[in-house]
Amino acid sequence: MRYQLTIIVICISLCLSAQSLPNRYQEEVFSSWTETTELFSTGVPQPVPGGGGYEWTTGYPLNVDEFITTSKNLYMDIYQPVGDTLSQRPLVIICFGGGFLDGSKDHWSIKLLAEKLAKKGFVTATIDYRLGMNIFDSDLANRAVYRGLQDGRSAVRFFRADAAENNIYKIDPDQIFIGGHSSGAFIATHNAFLDKEIERPLSTYQWTQEGNSCIDLGCLDCAGDNQEYSGKANGIFSLAGAIGFTDFIESSDDTRMVMFHSSDDGTVPYTNGEPFSSYLWLIIGDDLPTVHGSSDMADRADEVGLPYEFYSYSNRGHGVHENDPILYTDIVPGIENWFYNDRLKPMDISLTGDSIVCADALFSDFLATDISNGYYDWVIDGAESVVGNVTSNTVSIDWDENAANLNVSLLPYSKHRARGDSIHITVEKQDVRTITWLSSGGTWSAVSSWSELRLPRYCDDVILPTNTGPYILTLPSGVESIVRSVTISEQAAILMSTGSSLKIKDVVEE
Repeated sequence: MRYQLTIIVICISLCLSAQSLPNRYQEEVFSSWTETTELFSTGVPQPVPGGGGYEWTTGYPLNVDEFITTSKNLYMDIYQPVGDTLSQRPLVIICFGGGFLDGSKDHWSIKLLAEKLAKKGFVTATIDYRLGMNIFDSDLANRAVYRGLQDGRSAVRFFRADAAENNIYKIDPDQIFIGGHSSGAFIATHNAFLDKEIERPLSTYQWTQEGNSCIDLGCLDCAGDNQEYSGKANGIFSLAGAIGFTDFIESSDDTRMVMFHSSDDGTVPYTNGEPFSSYLWLIIGDDLPTVHGSSDMADRADEVGLPYEFYSYSNRGHGVHENDPILYTDIVPGIENWFYNDRLKPMDISLTGDSIVCADALFSDFLATDISNGYYDWVIDGAESVVGNVTSNTVSIDWDENAANLNVSLLPYSKHRARGDSIHITVEKQDVRTITWLSSGGTWSAVSSWSELRLPRYCDDVILPTNTGPYILTLPSGVESIVRSVTISEQAAILMSTGSSLKIKDVVEE
């Protein structure tokens, strides 16, 4: 009765697993999402427009007075898949583009990214960050990037604080990703690689602008709320992004990234140079700092052995992701596949167990690599009874003696319910037979000296009888054999050569 009950339980679990565990993060498994707005950073110092002809003409804060600031609050829109019951979910924070001069979290392509990733099972958030740059001074221009970096880190900290204190959004604090387009991608790349105080641009400390003292912007996590938490993300994506110095990418242990960039980008250089060089050089001249685009970042990652993915194009311009009014079809798969393969799916999962059973002992135990809080979708063909369940990495099987095919398949899932690679073992059912050595001495691999005219198998009872006199049966180097039992006469002996092995279940001496 115990076995019958167990069979019913596991069969129900297996049937349910096929329905309740879709291919999350790889497919759109949710049809809708909710959107809520949260205040995530309060009272951060915002420079004020400096005025002048360029600001008056363009309407952009491109001549800001860094020495005069007002207090600003920052908000984010959070997208959550409707009907999701997972208790620890990966998060993608998305930052809009606009050269640190323009844009908002409501930009259509940024919202569309957030919505599509939410339908695949991520929680997503589009965020505000401080705008305003002085484009006429390269040192002061660095402060705009650094403010954006601080605000992106503040968004990361908001979710880490929530995970530790309230758990409203059910985020795994170890699976927080950040990315964006253009200036939003700058925020992501610098989150990954400008991660030490020593790497801060000097102008982000107390600085002088036209004889006026500019405030020290503070450490990486010194602007905004929840400063007791780390603002460093666990992975990034970059759409037409760049970094200040490739030396920030230091080793194979740095944060991993996926990048999208087109070589005809006239706003952010594909290799290196000044931003906006193709159409603002008449205004800006040589006053913006040189930056290094995705191609240079890829080269540097190769040098230090940092894994990355780079989607390179030649005809998409700066809007590498925008095929207005939709996204290019490779963008969302490129982003989610990188996070899925690099961070979410269970890796290096193995399945061990006997691939052969004997007709008089039709039972097997199988063991999969343990996944913390994982889920195991077991599919077993040819079983009479099974002990195990979908939260266990082990199963014990009594096989049906009349089954023609015996198979064990496993589809593992991580605690984030990211599906791993399927593993399969075909089990061979062998009859128990007796095989006898017929010669006087020789080597184990001599097929013609065995009574069955084949080498001993897993379910064979091997007999080394008394023949014409004492003899030695040698296992040559490199020969490995598993048999059911060995019966050895007093006149026989087995000599094991270096590198050979003989595994037996029972040894009988006559």
